[in-house]
Amino acid sequence: MMQLFNFFKYLLADKALQKEVKNLFYSDKNFAEQDKTLLNAYLFRNPYKISKSYLRKRAEKDLYTYGETPLTTYKKLANEVSLSNKDVFLELGSGRGRGAFFINNFYLCEVIGIERIPQFVKLSTFIVEKYQKKSIRFICGDMTKLQAPKASVVYLYGLSLNDLEISKIIDQVKNLPKGTRVITISYPLTDYSVNSFELMKKFSVDFNWGQTDAYIQRVC
Repeated sequence: MMQLFNFFKYLLADKALQKEVKNLFYSDKNFAEQDKTLLNAYLFRNPYKISKSYLRKRAEKDLYTYGETPLTTYKKLANEVSLSNKDVFLELGSGRGRGAFFINNFYLCEVIGIERIPQFVKLSTFIVEKYQKKSIRFICGDMTKLQAPKASVVYLYGLSLNDLEISKIIDQVKNLPKGTRVITISYPLTDYSVNSFELMKKFSVDFNWGQTDAYIQRVC
């Protein structure tokens, strides 16, 4: 019952955050147009319901794992990691891709999103093709099983991952080039692999469910 309550609580919070997004970011006409197109694509396709349906078909125990990083938080993460147009930003679990388009538009870097839910990838790819965004691509697959593409910055939200899944991701990420920066939410990867990562920074970030810590570490 509590999970269902949180589901609707977060849904209402998303609507409130959209007002802030318009005020802060819609002065950029290119982003405003892309973002509106993406949101309109989900006008009758609620992303929470899409995720729930996908997880139910896979007989997952927890059907309410979907959540999105607010665009204001993406901005803070990008600034804290000193993201630039020379970077390749890899998002592990890109959802419907809204953050990927935001990062690409405002930081002018190449963006790769990995997402296991096919409908999310299909609609994200539609936006890519519509606006000819050659520096964004989405890969449909399980981030715990796919070989991580080369990147200079990796973002892992991953709050719903269990220890085994986190370990599988670490096995992929630790083989990226030395110096690759990895952003994680609520826990540092050094809790799981001391010798593979060096913790660089810790700071607070906001989500629609509350405040937590973000960690920036780099591959040793």
